Amino acid sequence: MFRTKRWTLTSFFLIFIFMLSGCTKQAAVITPEKEKLIQVQEAIEEIYPVELRYTGLTSSGEVSKYSFKIPGKLSEIAVEKGSAVKAGQRLASLDTQEYNLALQAAQLDVTKSEKAYQEAQDNYGKMEQLFQAGALPEADLLKLKLDLDVKEATYQQAKLGLQAKQIQLNDAQLYTNREGYVVDILFQEGEIIAAGYPVVVIRSPEQKVTVGLSQNDIQKVKVGDAVEVTLEGKAVKGKVERLDAVPDNQTRTYNAEILITEPYPADAFYLGATAEVNFAQGESGGIWVPLACVLNDGEDYIFVVEDERAIKRNIKLIDVQGFNVRIEGLRSGEQYITSGMKTLKEGNKVKIQSEVSPNLQSEVNSNEQ
Repeated sequence: MFRTKRWTLTSFFLIFIFMLSGCTKQAAVITPEKEKLIQVQEAIEEIYPVELRYTGLTSSGEVSKYSFKIPGKLSEIAVEKGSAVKAGQRLASLDTQEYNLALQAAQLDVTKSEKAYQEAQDNYGKMEQLFQAGALPEADLLKLKLDLDVKEATYQQAKLGLQAKQIQLNDAQLYTNREGYVVDILFQEGEIIAAGYPVVVIRSPEQKVTVGLSQNDIQKVKVGDAVEVTLEGKAVKGKVERLDAVPDNQTRTYNAEILITEPYPADAFYLGATAEVNFAQGESGGIWVPLACVLNDGEDYIFVVEDERAIKRNIKLIDVQGFNVRIEGLRSGEQYITSGMKTLKEGNKVKIQSEVSPNLQSEVNSNEQ
C-alpha cells in the first residue's frame, strides 16, 4: 500500500513537470509581425507651372435696353433672341396708322396756314402801297401788319407741329445704335406698349468673365495679365481688364473682370454661365507629391520608408496645383508612401508592393479602404 502511494505521487510529479515543460515551449513561440503592403514613390525636384484657378460667371461688356419714345401697339419684332445685330438695324415697329393720320392732319394745317399767310402777305403789300400814296390811314395798316404777324406765327407753328408728327412717326421704328447680340425680347407682337418701357435687350459683342479673388491672390494679379478661360470644355485666351480695389460686401472677395480676347461663337456664349479661369503665375520648383498622400492629425504629414518601416514625417504645404502639392520637410531621394498609408501607424513594418506578387494587389486595395 505504501508503494502504491509512492508510485502515485511520483507519477503525478512527472505529469506536472511534463505539463510545465509544454507550457514553457508554447510561451516561447513568437508570432511574426505582419507586413503592410504599400506603394512608394521617390521624391525628386520638379518644376511645375503655377496657376491660380477660379470659377467665374460670364457677362458682356454692356447691356442696352431699347424702348420706344412713344406709346403704341407692337406690330412687328424684326429680330430673334440670340441673333446678331448691326448698328442702325431695325429691331421692332409700332402700328403707325394713328401716327400717319396725325401726320396728314398736320400737313393740312401747314397747307392752310401757309395759304393764309401768303394771302395776308399779298394784302399787306397792296395796302402798304396805298398807305404810301396817302390813301390808307396808318391805323388800318398797323391792323393788317398785326394780322400778317399772327398768320405767320400760325404758319410757323403748323410747320413745327408737322415736324413733331414726323418725328413721332419715325419713333414708331426702333433701331439699335451699336452692334451686339439680342439677349431678350420683353413683349410680343400685338401688345400695347407704354413709352419708355424696354422692348429689346442687346448686349455688346465683348465677352467677359467676372471672378472674385481672395485677399491673398489679388496681390498676385495685375491688369493686362494673360489668362485662360474654359467654358463648356473649350479653352480660349483672355486678359485681366479690371481689378476692384474694394472687396464685395457679401463675399469679401475682389472682383476681377476678364476680357476674352479669343471670343467664343456667339451661340455658345451664355450670360451667367460658369467658366473656369486660370491665371498663369510662372513656374515653381521643389518637391511635389500627390495631394492624396498628405494626411493630417492636427499637422500635415506623410509616411516615408526607413529600414522597412513606416515613419511619420511632418511637412509644410507650400503651394497646391491641381492634384499635386509642393512641400517642405521631404528630401530628394527619399521614398514616400503613395498607397496603403491610410491604415498605417508609426513604426509599422511595410513591404513595397513591387516586391510582392501581383495577386496581392487586392490586399493592398482592401488596406486602403
